[in-house]
Amino acid sequence: MTVQIRNLDDDVTERLRTRAHRAGLSLSEYLRRQLTELAEQIELEDRWDALRIPGFTPSNDEILEAIHVDRKWE
Repeated sequence: MTVQIRNLDDDVTERLRTRAHRAGLSLSEYLRRQLTELAEQIELEDRWDALRIPGFTPSNDEILEAIHVDRKWE
């Protein structure tokens, strides 16, 4: 698939080119890797969202207790 991005600021383009050069990559390969990493982060966020229970926010003490209980089983 080909992706085209229009109206990107010149300074942004230059920073991306600089980072790609420092990484020893073409701009295209650098952006491909960055977008792949972004997609993986989004997938992880979606998974966490699926695990959340609406209206339930554990307290710090509840979280620490759960960690402590879990460690007892190791």
